[in-house]
Amino acid sequence: MALLDTVKTRLGVFYSEANKDAEIQGMINGALHFLKGAGWNIDPASPSDSAIDAITIYCKMSQSTDPSDFKINDMLVALTAQGRAEAVV
Repeated sequence: MALLDTVKTRLGVFYSEANKDAEIQGMINGALHFLKGAGWNIDPASPSDSAIDAITIYCKMSQSTDPSDFKINDMLVALTAQGRAEAVV
């Protein structure tokens, strides 16, 4: 299953629509960029389970419109640190 489809399902999106797919793909790209900056090496074609978890958390954070939610998620911080300590492929 493609990364987009996996993340869409985890976000509760069970349909395909070009604009929604593009929106989620943009969030995935942002997550990959964020995690790369944190020292992860993720192959989008075959991400590890922990990489999918981190990408999904990032995407869920991106969906929020509540200003109090615009902070780094504790679980994302933990996964980011963990991903730096291991070879994430």
